[in-house]
Amino acid sequence: MKSSSFQQAIQAQFDCLTKKVIKRAAMKYNRDISRRLKHEVPFSEISDLELNKAGVYDRYSSDYTAFNVLGMEVQVSDDQLSKALKCLPERKRNIILLSYFMDMSDAEIGELMNVVRTTVYRHRTSTLEELRKMMEEE
Repeated sequence: MKSSSFQQAIQAQFDCLTKKVIKRAAMKYNRDISRRLKHEVPFSEISDLELNKAGVYDRYSSDYTAFNVLGMEVQVSDDQLSKALKCLPERKRNIILLSYFMDMSDAEIGELMNVVRTTVYRHRTSTLEELRKMMEEE
């Protein structure tokens, strides 16, 4: 049985439409893949340094030693440094902790502790030398 020309026209239109849909779906798939390649990186290609930046580590109170400095808590994670800091007088320890752990200048530390900036500088430099000697001995 022969199909009519109307049926042939409908089949041709359907055939054309399905080819367009398949072609556009393939184009969209390829575009999505190329977009992903620009923005995504496999884990195997990420350096350890970048992976460490993305992660978060739990911090427990047993992982660090906390020092109370003028009402602020300063956390020191190195055990050897913590032991050396505990051996120092409180004033010198506070100067070191404020300077290196709280990133304060000598003038700011002097204002907090009611001492002259030069005194802070002198205590800081002499205390660093003491710390160096203590840590070398251990």
